[in-house]
Amino acid sequence: MIKLDNDILAKIASKQFSFDIHQIQVTADKSVQGASGMEYEFDYIISSGNDMVAVKIGNAETSTNEIMLFNLQVMDAGINKKILITDSELGEYIKKMCNIYGIEIIDAREIDTKQIESSRAKFGITMLDAKLSGGLRPGYVYMISGNTGAGKTTLSSIFLSYGSSVGEKGLMILTDTFPDQFLDNIRTMNIGFADAYRDRKIEVMEISDQIRSMKSEISSGKTDFRKFITKVVTELKKIIISKNIKRVVIDPVTLLLIPDDDFVNLFINSLAIKGVTVLVTSGLRNSELSMFGIEEYYATGIIKLEYNSGEDGMSRIGKIFKMRGTVFDSTPFEFKITANGIEPVKNVKAVPNNQSYDDDNIFKNIR
Repeated sequence: MIKLDNDILAKIASKQFSFDIHQIQVTADKSVQGASGMEYEFDYIISSGNDMVAVKIGNAETSTNEIMLFNLQVMDAGINKKILITDSELGEYIKKMCNIYGIEIIDAREIDTKQIESSRAKFGITMLDAKLSGGLRPGYVYMISGNTGAGKTTLSSIFLSYGSSVGEKGLMILTDTFPDQFLDNIRTMNIGFADAYRDRKIEVMEISDQIRSMKSEISSGKTDFRKFITKVVTELKKIIISKNIKRVVIDPVTLLLIPDDDFVNLFINSLAIKGVTVLVTSGLRNSELSMFGIEEYYATGIIKLEYNSGEDGMSRIGKIFKMRGTVFDSTPFEFKITANGIEPVKNVKAVPNNQSYDDDNIFKNIR
């Protein structure tokens, strides 16, 4: 049987049932209680809103009794869509039975996994991309977390640089550094960022003072935070669409946030733009993964960077803590920051416990 990860299953559901690819959730070995009170475990359940799909993995040995039982279980569970995925030729009677029961048959041998992997937004760092099953999925918001100096800006800059090299225009939004200062620093690294910026393959902007003013008004109760989020995201989307941007980095996202669960939830979810991969960075304070201890719940995935100064010098460790909708390798990896950017050293077994881990336009000064 072909290796089925969540991306492949999401693609199948999107194609077969016109599900919104960005709303799909995939759960393996999912238990569902039926109207009879019985509980059934399905190989996969794919959901989008109130729609659910039950998935059975079959093969050449799949029997008519298995198909009948699967159909009965799906009906009792109240699920109205059914898929049988197989990598073997099925008998004609099995095919007819699936047709009668309304079970869609998917031939796993016809699934183009290379096309799915090629749609990922890669970092261009072989080890990291491999751990991410090929890269990040466009249309979602991911977070790079770590203390000051851990390498968050470097990694996110590499993400934009590599994107520009494969024809994906990038946007770097700075919230605590002036563009000139950032560019002076990034030019010291041989990662291609400076050349991409010169060729207008990457845009660099700073946020206006108006954002800080609006945040102050929210904190004092003078305005609704939803208006602030709507204005920020609307301006951002205008820039992304007009400049055909495919990769966005907000470094760091902290200054755009208010430490309120509803605010962070709405803001991060609003940043998700179809066809665009968004990376935000966050320092550490209230949790081991973010500044406010809230951001990690709403980001689709988290890559944490850490460093430790020892007798042998400074060691740096990276680890993927979460990555929804993607099979990923959570094994920590060691890396170093050089003039060529981030260079992986090797996989490591564990991380020592003592390691630390104009008023109408909000955005201005592009380039």
